Amino acid sequence: MDTEATSDLHLLYAPIEAELERLSGFLKREFSAPEPFLFQILQHIAKFRGKQIRPALLFLSSKLGEKPSTDDHVKIGAVIELIHTATLVHDDVLDDARLRRNVETVHRRWGERAAILMGDYIYSRAFHLSTQVPGMAGVLSETTHTICEGELLQISNRFQPELDEATYFEIIRKKTAILYAVACELGGVLGGLDVERCRRLHAFGLELGMAFQIADDCLDYFGKEAVVGKSLGTDLHQGKVTLPLIYLLESVGEGEASWLRDVLSRPMEPEEEARVGALVSQHGVVVDAFSTAEGFVQSGKAILAEILSCDSVDRAVGESLELIADYMIRRQR
Repeated sequence: MDTEATSDLHLLYAPIEAELERLSGFLKREFSAPEPFLFQILQHIAKFRGKQIRPALLFLSSKLGEKPSTDDHVKIGAVIELIHTATLVHDDVLDDARLRRNVETVHRRWGERAAILMGDYIYSRAFHLSTQVPGMAGVLSETTHTICEGELLQISNRFQPELDEATYFEIIRKKTAILYAVACELGGVLGGLDVERCRRLHAFGLELGMAFQIADDCLDYFGKEAVVGKSLGTDLHQGKVTLPLIYLLESVGEGEASWLRDVLSRPMEPEEEARVGALVSQHGVVVDAFSTAEGFVQSGKAILAEILSCDSVDRAVGESLELIADYMIRRQR
C-alpha cells in the first residue's frame, strides 16, 4: 500500500463520496442565516472548513456495519464538524491567531465578543441537531464538555516548564483526540456494529487524534503559514509547553535547561523565542516528537486490524481508514 500517496484525500474518501456530498449541502444550509450580520460572519467561517477528516471517519466507520447510510449519518457528521468549527473560532481568540485557512480569523475582523458569541452559536446549533438523532445528544454534549476540560487544563498549565509528558498527553486527549474517537465510535453505532467493535473504534480514533495533535504542535516550529494555512509560532508566545519543548528540556545540558525553564515560565522577548526555536532545531526534538506521533498511528492501525478481521468488511473502506491513519502525520495542514 503506497502511503506516500495519502496527500490526495479525494482517493481516500472514494467509498464515502456520496455522504460527503450530502454533508456539503447540509453544512451550506447551516452556515446561512436571515440576519445580514450573522450571515456575513457565518459565510466567513464557512471558509474555515478544511479536509473534514472527522466526519469522514464517522462515515467510513459506519460502513463497517450493515446498516445503510441515512440522513442521520449526515446529520451527526455535520454535528461533529460544527463542534470542531466552534472550537476553531474559540481557539483563535485564545491564541490571538491572525489566520485560519489562509483567511483572517473572526476576532481579528469583528472583535473578540463577536467571535466568542459565534463559537457559542455554532455549538448550540450542533447540540440542537444532535437531539434529532436518538442516543446521540448525551455522547456529543459530554464530548464537548471534555474538549472544554482539555482547553482549561492547557490554560492552567501555561508558562509551566515542568509540564510532563503524561499531563501533555492528557491535555491533547481531551482537547483534540476525543472528537476523533467519538466520530469513529458513533460511526460504528450508526452502522449497527456491536458494543465491543464500537469501543475499539473509539480507541482507534483516540490514537489518531493523539497523533494529529502532536504533529500539529510540531508544525508550530517548522511549518510555513502559507502552506499550513493558519498562524504559527503562537505556542511559545502563549506559554504552551508542547512535546518538542518537553523533549528539548530532556536533551539540553543543565545550563541551557535552567535558561529554558526561566524563559518558559514567563512571556518571552522575540529574541528569546528565536533562540528557543534554534535549540528545537539543533537538538532534533521535532523528529523525536514525530516518532512519538508515529507510535500512536501504528497503535491505531493495530486496533484497526483487529476491527477489520471480520470477513464481511468492505476492504476499500478498511484501506481508506488505514490511509487516513497514515495521513495524520503526513499532512501539510
